[in-house]
Amino acid sequence: MRWILLLLPCFLAGQSERPLDAAFRFADGVYLSHATLLANAPEIGWADVGGEMVQLPEDHRLQIDGFHLRSAGADKPSETPYAVALEGEAYLFVEHDARRGFHEFAGLQVVGRFSTVTYDTTVHLRRLMKAYNPATGTPFREGWVERDQRRTVHRVVDMTTGERLPLDRATVQRLVTGESDLESALEQLADDSDAKLRRALEIYNKRHPLLLPPPQANR
Repeated sequence: MRWILLLLPCFLAGQSERPLDAAFRFADGVYLSHATLLANAPEIGWADVGGEMVQLPEDHRLQIDGFHLRSAGADKPSETPYAVALEGEAYLFVEHDARRGFHEFAGLQVVGRFSTVTYDTTVHLRRLMKAYNPATGTPFREGWVERDQRRTVHRVVDMTTGERLPLDRATVQRLVTGESDLESALEQLADDSDAKLRRALEIYNKRHPLLLPPPQANR
């Protein structure tokens, strides 16, 4: 009897965890690390966050203009958030646009052990430009031109570690190693179809669920 009673708390703890999927709800608030996101335990509540928020759920994006902690004051720099959760959905921090003054977050699209995010980022380009003599066709002047360009990137997020990886066929093939049907289907892809790569991840996630604790009732 004693042995059974000792095992009971462990059993109940395991029963309380739920698979990370589209129906999973994160506790609303600000997370400062990947560990607290996995624990579903935000360090900061929304009541202590100042700034103006814009949520674009159809684009899986969230922006906070003038993000700061009320307890620290608007004129003091706040600790960079790792992620936020709003209405149960998690958004990972992408960048702080200092020029426009807002923090940008990307929401999970495929949700599971291997999740996906899409966001815009600034890429610094440096190209050699040449001016040609139209009469001779030979260059007479050249110089390096630098500029910033916005690009949309697609990433796989390993939710066990927080690592972000390119969403391409080579990456997905490596992640689903051991699932012969998925490996075969990926081999036959004519190109890196985002929809088919995401579908492969969804199937893998269902077979290999990542279990996380639900939100605590007192939060």
